[in-house]
Amino acid sequence: MKNNLWFIIACVLVFFVGYNVNNVAVSLPRYKVAVVDVPTILSKSSEIQSLKISQDKKMDELNTLISKAQNEIVNEPDRNKALQKEATYRKEIETKKKVMEEEYNTKIAGITTKIRSLISNEAKKTNYNLVLPTGMVISGGEDITNEIVKKLK
Repeated sequence: MKNNLWFIIACVLVFFVGYNVNNVAVSLPRYKVAVVDVPTILSKSSEIQSLKISQDKKMDELNTLISKAQNEIVNEPDRNKALQKEATYRKEIETKKKVMEEEYNTKIAGITTKIRSLISNEAKKTNYNLVLPTGMVISGGEDITNEIVKKLK
């Protein structure tokens, strides 16, 4: 009789614990998930497009400098002067390339920060708990790419 009483008490406790755990699981907040197509946003960004045009222009200038250097070095009859010119041009080209890369990275970081801020603000405004790139999501989530593109322009 004593064992049966303990068994009944244990069953009642297990039932109440299981029932309360179920209530906690049901009462957890539901996540509202959004997805964003990052390549589309980047391709439609006017800042990215102008940066690309600027970089292309700078690369053309750098290629022109390289061609000029090659012509001068090849046409120099004195071997020592050719080596000096090569060293001078190499240093100049490396410096310009480094400056271009630093400028590009700085601008990209600024644009990326702006885009992340737009996505974050849109997510907060529309009560999304989580925003993922479309490449990471197999199914589900609401696409907010168009809203971000509109605000980007």
